[in-house]
This record gives sequence, structure tokens and C-alpha cells, in this order.
Amino acid sequence: MGNLMTSFNAGVSGLRSAQSSLYTAGHNLANAQTQGYTRQQTVVTDSFYQNTVGQYDNVLQVGTGTRVVTTRQVRNIFLDAQYRLQFGRQNFYEANRDTVFDIYNMMGEMDGQSFQDGILELEGMLRSFGVNCDDVVYKQQMVSVASQFIERAQVLQKDLNDYQTSLNQEVQKQVDTINSIVTEIKDLNKKIQKYEATGESANDYRDSRNDLLDQLSGIINFEVQEQQDGTVLIYSEGGFLLDDTSQYFLTTEYESNKSQLLKPVWATGGDYFVRQSLEYSSEQETDVGSLRGLLVARGSYAADYTSMPQKPEQDDFKNADGIVDTNAYNAAMKKYREDVEIYNKGAGASVVQKAQCQLDTLVHEIVTRINDVFSPMKEVQTADGETIRILDEENALIGDDADKTMGAELFSRRGCERYTRTKINILDDEGNPQEIEVWKYNEEDPSDGYSLYTISQLVINPDVMQDPCRLGVKHGDNTGEKDCYANDRLEGAFDDVFSEKIGALAPDSMSTYTVMNYYQAMVSDMALLGNVWNGIVENQELTVATADDERQNVMGVSSEEELSDLIKFQRCYDASSRYITVVDEMLEYLIERLA
Repeated sequence: MGNLMTSFNAGVSGLRSAQSSLYTAGHNLANAQTQGYTRQQTVVTDSFYQNTVGQYDNVLQVGTGTRVVTTRQVRNIFLDAQYRLQFGRQNFYEANRDTVFDIYNMMGEMDGQSFQDGILELEGMLRSFGVNCDDVVYKQQMVSVASQFIERAQVLQKDLNDYQTSLNQEVQKQVDTINSIVTEIKDLNKKIQKYEATGESANDYRDSRNDLLDQLSGIINFEVQEQQDGTVLIYSEGGFLLDDTSQYFLTTEYESNKSQLLKPVWATGGDYFVRQSLEYSSEQETDVGSLRGLLVARGSYAADYTSMPQKPEQDDFKNADGIVDTNAYNAAMKKYREDVEIYNKGAGASVVQKAQCQLDTLVHEIVTRINDVFSPMKEVQTADGETIRILDEENALIGDDADKTMGAELFSRRGCERYTRTKINILDDEGNPQEIEVWKYNEEDPSDGYSLYTISQLVINPDVMQDPCRLGVKHGDNTGEKDCYANDRLEGAFDDVFSEKIGALAPDSMSTYTVMNYYQAMVSDMALLGNVWNGIVENQELTVATADDERQNVMGVSSEEELSDLIKFQRCYDASSRYITVVDEMLEYLIERLA
């Protein structure tokens, strides 16, 4: 009788196992098209065994049926990690690509109103002015064109700066999204822990949590670890966003006291991103997440021409005898290489900052070279060995105004004069100190923004704006035929301004360009970079799709497979039913016989 009752229980357990498996297969079919749904599987195992001792002292085991252990999700954590990594990397490069195309459009290359037109107009006007420098109409026109050139440069710079600042909104939005997603995951952790503590499965909650983790992977790089109670921990950039008990929030603050750009920080204090440099690499996984991509593309401050290191020239280290000071030159080169490394990790890695730097470098070279034509300088050494630059009065042209103004520049720094009248001591031919009065050039100081010929500081010389005749156009006592207009000299000098090379787009680049070629190379480099990143994004999309396909092969629902399982488990259910019927008939037969 005991064995028959055990057999009866075995049949009932089989019936329950088959019924549970049928329910799971039906649930899978019902959610085959549900976004983010993970295929579920009922895990069935042997129930306990009854042990008896046979006549030869051998142990006999009698099975008591089956039992349902759990209904689990069919996922692969390694495929999840790979998908999230590649998805985050795709979003990183999308942020950079979109920024490049936005800046490219700002330059006006798409609608025909490019900054290049302003450069061409200025070049054409200067060449005409060189030929007709005696005509007051050309002087007024040149001042007008130069003013328009500054305005165009400042409009483009303002667009770049405003665009850079506008990205603060996206940074704040993504930080808020991170906090929101982690909060939802924390709430789901509690629900999963509550349900699974009672032995029930919380797979639908797990699906929601996994979907949130996928969304989070597009914004930041993180590691996730599941605990025994079903909850998950989220670790990112050297700290926990979510641990066993608490959520740690992110907020934003300005990059510095002088910057208006936001960066993500921990609410408890400290920068969120461990690596503060803007350089990125796949090996170190610093090219993952749209937030990181956004910060890299935007940069950390508004750059200007001083951000790009300038390679030292040997000629600058020659003494009066033409001998190069090797030690000084090598020291300068060492400092230059260090500055280049800093540039490549900072402004050079940022799309916006690189554009700001290149634009400011271009304008700086144009205006300073034009100023040097009207107001040439020379170096002198003071009695105490200091080398300074002063107005070269021997070669400077004079204006045809009433005062015969000498050394008037066309482009000025806002609030900073070009020269200061001062007295210095120099050594005469016999080596004796001699005091002379000179126009000392007020050098550009990178630590003082007001002393720089940057786009934001540029204005037309107020004196020249008031009277264009103050510009040097005539020979003085020392420059040639007195009171004669210097047409040939000006024409050749302005040709040199636009024909001589002004430098490279990057400090470690070997290619150098003239003014017009520099701008064209700048735009071409931007377009090329955008195409490169667009190709990277397209490759990443394929990589993400492949990774997702591999995930779906494991976690996705196959209608054919589930229908096959329905038939299989239905047969199991029917078999268990027939088995119970047979045991029932045997019990009935025995009871009737005993009666």
C-alpha cells in the first residue's frame, strides 16, 4: 500500500511539473514580441528518495517523483556585458560625430556663407589698398572690411562658445537620467528581494531591471554584480552608484571658478570621472558612454591660440654671431614636447576646443602679421641683458595725416595699447650705458587674457577708426624717398601675409599652411574627422547588432521552440494523468479485494 501511495504522489508531482512547464512555455509565447522580455525556463529536478534495505543488505532507493526548483530567466551575463560595452562605445562616438557636424555647419560650409568669404574679402581689400594707399576712399574701405572681418570672426567664435555652453543642458540631463535610472533599479531590487524571499520568481521585474541597465550602459561605463538575494550592485568610476543599502547620487558643478561649463561630480564630493584628461582609448575603456563622449567633444574650457604649443625655432636661439645656444634650445624643445602631450590630452582631444584653438590661431596670425606691416618691430638688448621688442622707427612708415603718425596698428587689443613710451638703458658701441626713449611693445602674456590678440579682445584701432589716414602709408626720413607713398612695399608685404605659411593645425603635425590653405585644411580636417567617426559609429552599430543577436539567441523567444515545448509538456501531462489513473485503478482493485 505504501509503495502504491508513493507511486501516486510521483504521478501527482509529474502532473504539477508538466503543468508548470506548460504555463512557462505559454508565458514565453504570449511575450514573444514584448520588448526586453527574457525567455523563461522551468527547472525540474528529482524529489527525495526513500531508502530501504534489501534481503542482501543492499540499499534500495525508491523515487518519490519530481519537483519544480524554480522558473529562471535564460540569460548570459557575459553576453550582457559585451552588449552594454559596445552600446556605450557607440553612444560615445555618436556624441563626437554629432558635435563635429554641428561645428562644420557653423562654419557656413553648407549654406555658402562661410568664414572663408571674410578672409578672401580682407585679402582682396589689402592688396587693393597696397596699390592705392594714397586714396582715402580705399583707406576707409579697408577699415570697414577689417571691421567686418573681426565681426565675422567674433560671430563664429560666439557660436562656438555658445554651442559649448549649451551642452551644459545635455550634461545635466544625462546626470539626472543616471540618478533616475539607478533609483528605479533600487526600487526593483526591493521588489525582487521581497518576492524571491518567499520562493516566488520575479522574472518580470528582472526584465525591467535589465532593460534599465541596458539604458544606463549607453550613458556611462559601469560594472554590475548580482547578490544572492537577487539584488544588484552598480559600481562605476571608482565608486558605487548603488550598493547593498544606499544609492549614491551624481550632481554637477562648474569645471573651475572661471569656467561656465558643467561637469558631473558625486553629491558626496569629488569628481565622478577618475581620469580628468580628455584622451580616450578602447584599451582602457575610456571611450564608453554618451556622457563621457559629450564631455570629450565639448572640452573643459573655451580655448584660444595660446592652448596650442608653438615649436621653438633654432633661429630664435642664435646669438649675435649666429651661433645657436644648444642648451637653451634643447630645454625649449623639452618643454614643447611636454606641452604637446598636455595639448593632446586636453584641447587636442576635444572637437569644440580644437576648433576654437584653430580658429583663434588663424585670426591671431592674420591680424598680428598685418599689424607688423603697419607697425614693424625690432629687438634690442638692454644694458642689463634683457631682450625687448620696440617700434622699429627706422623702418616704420608714417601716415599721411597732419601729425604724420608712426606705428599705428590696424587691429588693437581691447583696453591694451600696442606700445608704451619708456626710457631704457642700452650699451653704445664702446660698451657704455646710454639712456634712450623708445616705444616698448606690450608683449602678449598668456596669463593675462586682456593682453592677447585673441578674437574676443580684437577691435579696430580707435584712432584709425576715427582717421584712417593715421595708418603708415608713406616713407619717412629713414625708409626711402621722403613723403613718397610706399605702394610697392605695402603690396609686397601684404602678399607675404597671405602667401607665407602660418603654421600647422596641430603641434605634432608636419604639414604647414598659408592663411587660406589653413582655413581650408581646418574645414577639411573637420569633415574628415566627422566621416571617420561616422564610419566608427556605423561599425559600432553592426557590432552592437551582432552582440544583441547573440544575446537574443540565448534570451529571445523562439515560437517554434516554444510550440515544440508545449507539445512535449502536454505529452508529459497526459502521461502523468494516465499514470495516476493506472495507480488509482490498482488501489481500487486492492481495496475491493481486501474488503
